[in-house]
Amino acid sequence: MNGKIQLKSLDKKMFSLRTVLFLFCIFSSPFSRSEEPLSGGQGQGEYKTIEESFLETNASISEWFVDMADGLDMFLAGQRYTKKTNKTSVTIEFEGAYTRFDNTSSGVNFNGNLRLPNVEEYWLLTFTSYDDAEERGARQKYLRQNRRTTNYGASLGLIKKMGEVKTSFRPRITFEGTPAISHSLKFESIADMRTYKVNPELELYATPSKGAGIFHSLNFNWILTKIWSLTWVNEGDYQSRPHLYTVTQGLSLGQQFNPRMALGYNMFITSINQPNYQLDGYNFSLSWHHILYKDMLDYKLIPNIDFSQAYGFVVNPGVNMVIGLHF
Repeated sequence: MNGKIQLKSLDKKMFSLRTVLFLFCIFSSPFSRSEEPLSGGQGQGEYKTIEESFLETNASISEWFVDMADGLDMFLAGQRYTKKTNKTSVTIEFEGAYTRFDNTSSGVNFNGNLRLPNVEEYWLLTFTSYDDAEERGARQKYLRQNRRTTNYGASLGLIKKMGEVKTSFRPRITFEGTPAISHSLKFESIADMRTYKVNPELELYATPSKGAGIFHSLNFNWILTKIWSLTWVNEGDYQSRPHLYTVTQGLSLGQQFNPRMALGYNMFITSINQPNYQLDGYNFSLSWHHILYKDMLDYKLIPNIDFSQAYGFVVNPGVNMVIGLHF
């Protein structure tokens, strides 16, 4: 009986992994021709490729979202006050992850950004299937090893640049289970020091699960050549409820092949204050990002090797893959 249960569980995990790999192959391979001729086409060879069908469908769906947002914007504002383009966007992500100890996981994420420039230029209404405020700093860009935790909600972002400091305030309502509210107040700026750039960031936040918290970072970036860049990451995150302070430091060497393809070579060390300040883990990873169609389709592939205190610093290889569909 236990053998059958384990076999079903394994089949389910393999099905999830095969689904993500299938979508990757479909989107990254050369597009073949379809069997449907172009409307009104009479001559030979006038066939619509899968690539052309995808581009047309994406453009039509994007236009529908923008028209819907623009109609709501005009209804609430009463009249048009600005000629700025409505930048409403929707992203659907197909995500899959595997690690030696956590096995396979996969899922679909949704992120919708509603812009209403005639109602208020600095408002940003966001609907997501996950809490993007939980992904701070290096965890979001370099160290993600598992798929996002499902947490449906909506946030209203108030964004304003005060001098050289970008300020944002984002309350978020969670619809998963019992309704709950979280808050985030963030200050960020970038200082150009000619030979390098400094990016300080401070965020004050409060969530039902972690209590009040403070995230701070001071990152340095050097543009070495037209192809190579180096980023030095220094950040800390304190959560009051578990009384947990996490510090992440590391280096990321970026290689830009062209505007659509980039590779990152990353190394990060994580420390925590429980039971005393000590090493919690270190991670080595590669991050490959390929934009197949600008603002339409891209994918990220992040193989990594992790050594964490939770598993006795035993090597834990894994890979994370995300296919992004943008409208």
